[in-house]
Amino acid sequence: MGLTLQFVVGDKHTIIEAIKDEDFDKLEDLENQNLIADFSLHITPNDLNFLVNSATELRQHPKFGLREFLDTTSHFFDSEWCGAYLVDSRISSLFSEFKITDALEITTIWFDKMRNEYKEDLDVNEDAIDAVKRLIEICKKATSLKLDLVHIWFA
Repeated sequence: MGLTLQFVVGDKHTIIEAIKDEDFDKLEDLENQNLIADFSLHITPNDLNFLVNSATELRQHPKFGLREFLDTTSHFFDSEWCGAYLVDSRISSLFSEFKITDALEITTIWFDKMRNEYKEDLDVNEDAIDAVKRLIEICKKATSLKLDLVHIWFA
């Protein structure tokens, strides 16, 4: 089994505590509410930096990645097999600027960046496009409803 990488929208304390307490019922509840974007696509955490870079490039923002916008000081949990990090609102604001129909373009640029990095033939696929669509959707919810965006992972 690979690495599970997800983004979740809701209350940061509730989400982080659910990860800490291994409360999978709470995570399932968030999934049922369409508040999770699942990026468990056989990618690495660094690949999410390429994803954010792709969005900044399309919006002609100064280039930044995900990693520098993860809270590792006050709103986080990290263990050997899982973690949860509050994501700075600049990430949800960035992705909320996009329309759902922009997901293909974001994903294409993202995969180009990964191809260049790994020198591998990586084909854009529906799972990746769907994950980007969901990220746009949940970021729109996060900004309009003033919810937190949290990045979670499981080994």
